[in-house]
Amino acid sequence: MRECAVFAAELPDRRMTLKAVVVMNDASFDATDATKMLQDFVKAKLLPYKYPREIKFIDELPKTGTGKIDRQALLRI
Repeated sequence: MRECAVFAAELPDRRMTLKAVVVMNDASFDATDATKMLQDFVKAKLLPYKYPREIKFIDELPKTGTGKIDRQALLRI
């Protein structure tokens, strides 16, 4: 994993969930295995309800002009 961002996202039924957007180093990875591995790692380190329920893999995180992660653009992904 090269970089990631985790944020709260609203579900269609108005509940909130955690969503992670991840950029991997290697393009040849299995998304299902990587998702399970990341969720298991977070569950072992944090309380079980704090792990991201949704994980999306993208090529690059959107950045602002100053090089920071553009969280508003992430919400639209």
